Amino acid sequence: MLIVEIKATCFLYQKGDRRNFWTATFSAPDRDTPRIHGHKLAEVTASGVFMCIGLSLTSGADPSACSESRLSMPSQEHDRPPERLLVVVEAQQGPGRLALREWWNYRDLLLILGQRDLKVRYRQTMIGIAWAILRPAATVAVFVVLFGLLQRKPTSAGVPYAASAITGLLTWQLFATILGDMSESLVKNQHVLTKVYFPRVLVPIAAMTVGLVDYLVALLPAALLVLALGVRPGWAILWFPVWLFGTLLWTLACGLIFASLNARYRDVGHVIPFLLQIGLFISPVVYESAAVIPDKYLTLYRLNPLAVLLDGLRWSLVGAERPEPISMCICAAIVVSVLFAAWRLFHQLDRTLVDRI
Repeated sequence: MLIVEIKATCFLYQKGDRRNFWTATFSAPDRDTPRIHGHKLAEVTASGVFMCIGLSLTSGADPSACSESRLSMPSQEHDRPPERLLVVVEAQQGPGRLALREWWNYRDLLLILGQRDLKVRYRQTMIGIAWAILRPAATVAVFVVLFGLLQRKPTSAGVPYAASAITGLLTWQLFATILGDMSESLVKNQHVLTKVYFPRVLVPIAAMTVGLVDYLVALLPAALLVLALGVRPGWAILWFPVWLFGTLLWTLACGLIFASLNARYRDVGHVIPFLLQIGLFISPVVYESAAVIPDKYLTLYRLNPLAVLLDGLRWSLVGAERPEPISMCICAAIVVSVLFAAWRLFHQLDRTLVDRI
């Protein structure tokens, strides 16, 4: 009997999911009916493949041909396959760790998912992506008329209300669209998740495509409107990518939390529209924080990261009041902490996602 010992990082694709195993035994009574025994493993037919990094064993494979693996065999040669093969399987990584190499291997899938969501959103529409411009423009017109009738403009001195409102509403549309799409992404793609393995976090990340494209499309008409109203951004516009990146990180953190919870509890899907309605008014979307919130409550109010991000975007684009440095530091700490917690939560629930979705 020939005994071959191999140490490799191995995994088995079974029922559309990747399973890590610590030990497994390969026995081949003949060349046509190989079997793999181990934790939660049953018989693998002749077409089955036991995958390892640098090693692939199929029916009738000769391990001596695998030069990349560390083999310990007797000196004499054998023409028949081994009767017993002991494989020591080492887990690649724990849950929640960032596998950049795995992400890179699936980069094409991320692009395909994003393109699919974008095509589905505007399929069979008369004006297509122009809705990304009409929705915030109509909302701005309503609030301009409303505050005009109230004879009050909740903006800083010298800042046209329409310019301030379009900046806030575009950012809110970005946040609300992405959050809604991410929260429903796993449920809508459950037919794919239960059939084939890929990093499941790519599904909610790809769902950010539609909201981001809508924002970039509407940004140019909004910039023309701001210039037409006589607003000339200064050097603060260099901070615009920083504020936008922070907004995307905060949206990603919230989206991962709601996506993972909605996959288990469908009640979350009914709660999100209600939270977005409240958030439209408790966040400085159609008003500026410094113009409405009293000074003694302003620091407490800006514990909401979205309040700081919206005020920062207004400062960089239309010249509104800049958030205090302490508020900016607190906002950055909250965003990073919540994003880390959301990432861990998503991967903890991901371990049983296929069974619960």
